[in-house]
Amino acid sequence: MRHTIPAYMLPAPASVAEKWWLLYRNGTLWHHTSVTLKEALLGFAVAFVVGVGLGYPLARFDTFDALFGPYVAVSQAMPVIAFAPLLVVWFGLGLLPKVIICALIVFFPILINTVVGLRSIDATLIEATWSMGGNGWQTLIYVEIPLMLRPLLGGIKMGLTLSMTGAMVGEFVSSSAGLGYMMTLGRTAYDIPMVYVAALMMSLVATLGYLGVSLLERLLITWD
Repeated sequence: MRHTIPAYMLPAPASVAEKWWLLYRNGTLWHHTSVTLKEALLGFAVAFVVGVGLGYPLARFDTFDALFGPYVAVSQAMPVIAFAPLLVVWFGLGLLPKVIICALIVFFPILINTVVGLRSIDATLIEATWSMGGNGWQTLIYVEIPLMLRPLLGGIKMGLTLSMTGAMVGEFVSSSAGLGYMMTLGRTAYDIPMVYVAALMMSLVATLGYLGVSLLERLLITWD
């Protein structure tokens, strides 16, 4: 006896492609994608600045690490999705809570890769720079940044991928636009092809971000 999967559970690829083309032609797909991309990039930017800014003293100063390291670790034990409704209550229904949710999700990979990259640098190289008269800025620019670049770019690749997820999590909680809103709208209206279009678009944008950083890594890092 032959069993078929209902279309409302798993639509045919042709249905998804037809829905994608319809949403693309009327501008709906680009509108919602641009909203999610804006949230993701802003959240990533905040996470990058805070992650690198906090990761440097954590890696370089033992006292700072002893004081604040445990709190950073504990902060990751609490699920961000649990705080998402509170962020909406505190900051309203606009862009800000989604950017904060996205930043909270992206922050930790950036921080960890910054710390790992800095701690992996041979201390004798830094000592040699100081012995030759180099100051703190010169050590940072000519020694620390180049040698930590590979792990940092690895964190950026992971962060850009997660930033799309973070933006969609924020949109699931409360939104009127974005790929997460499209998925919610499609689910409630039983328009499953729309759900697949939004999910595939999110994957495509995240993949393009990953590939873009990989290309940047090849251009910037010319040594093994």
